[in-house]
Amino acid sequence: MKIAVAQNNYHIGNFNHNIEKILAAIRKARSAKADLIIFSELAVCGYPPRDFLEFDDFIQRCENAIRLIAAETKDIAVIVGSPSRNPQVEGKDLFNSAFYLADGQVKDVVHKALLPTYDVFDEYRYFEPAREFHVVRCKNLKLAVTVCEDIWNVGNDNPLYTLCPMDELINENPDVLINISASPFDYTQTENRLRVLRANAARYRLPVFYVNHVGAQTELIFDGGSIVMNAAGKVVDELPYFEECYREYDLEAVIASASGQQEDRLAQSY
Repeated sequence: MKIAVAQNNYHIGNFNHNIEKILAAIRKARSAKADLIIFSELAVCGYPPRDFLEFDDFIQRCENAIRLIAAETKDIAVIVGSPSRNPQVEGKDLFNSAFYLADGQVKDVVHKALLPTYDVFDEYRYFEPAREFHVVRCKNLKLAVTVCEDIWNVGNDNPLYTLCPMDELINENPDVLINISASPFDYTQTENRLRVLRANAARYRLPVFYVNHVGAQTELIFDGGSIVMNAAGKVVDELPYFEECYREYDLEAVIASASGQQEDRLAQSY
């Protein structure tokens, strides 16, 4: 399977800009015969949307964007972040979600479970946490799709949450861990990010595709640095910091690299 990663700069509420970037990357990936392309957390609307989430028109535009993106998924699958409505009366009105799109449709939706409220984050104010977990099926593979904070409760001496979503997903024997993120920059973030990804690779023995946001929103800077890591915890590739980037990976080569087998080319950059 060929997996494409799109590390883009999205603008909060600038739906035309965000959709154009997403569609352009999908078309590039399709022309390269990629099977799947992955975008970052809340890519459709930008991160963090904060009180825009209170407006029904904003959510409707997110839904319209998902429909437009889904229409482009002939011969390719897409994972992209967007808010989604909570159909239950109880709880918050929205989820922070990862949409799996294929064959022109929304095939699956995964919701974020761990909603941070520390530092610059205030997600529990707006979103309902996921309480059910399942893998996403893409062709003959099972994908453990997670959203940002969902993998950050692993490898900590003093865990912030009582739940690790991957502990639930691993019961379904996934083939790869995918994490879509909007992780802001600070001077220790690169080190912390690698520590968390390695802890997940070691605990679950899976290759990891981590796709981060890049750019800036008001006081926040997103540094990119998306990572592909094999199941042995070795960084197969790290995307540039503070710039947009698109790359493609052969998943079988990433898996093989964990056993020391050499591949001529693991990634292609454009």
